[in-house]
Amino acid sequence: AISPFVSAKDVILEVLSKLTVKGGFNKILEYLGSGVTTLSVPERGTIANMGTETGATTSIFPSDEVTRAFLKAQEREAQWVELRADDGARYDENLEVNLKKVEPLIALSHSPDNVKPVSEVEGTPVDQVCIGSCTNSSLRDLKIVAALLKDKKIHEKVSLTISPGSRQVLENLAASGELVHIIKAGARVIENAC
Repeated sequence: AISPFVSAKDVILEVLSKLTVKGGFNKILEYLGSGVTTLSVPERGTIANMGTETGATTSIFPSDEVTRAFLKAQEREAQWVELRADDGARYDENLEVNLKKVEPLIALSHSPDNVKPVSEVEGTPVDQVCIGSCTNSSLRDLKIVAALLKDKKIHEKVSLTISPGSRQVLENLAASGELVHIIKAGARVIENAC
């Protein structure tokens, strides 16, 4: 299982730290193992989207009951199709990530290859924070942001932008009343992007 303090983004940053931004070139990344079942569909989407940062042609996850439940909640269960590797499938490479040992990571400027444990950069001044787009833009992600910002103000020397992953995410955030926490804190909500 993944620690509650380790995000899907931390997992892909761990993979990036091993593959680099060119290490996935001309490859398909397939994610499998017991840790996959602990990931929500939005978390899987984050990891798959970040797979492009390795130069990979594409990233895939097996479809399972988590996928089926997500599609059912979206009233799209009829679209679920089982996808999995063939029995006895062989791979060119295997990269193992021990999810129990992954610690929170951060990609610093100016490349996703510049990955550091958050503990190493603690205390570094921050001028700009961008949350959203293809990573950390799910409803769950932005609900966490809203909870963190509730009754707080963003420092005057920090620019914070929020880019929801979809119109549906933004609509749900607004309907729940949590969008107001983000706006009152001083964040700029920019276009939906992913």
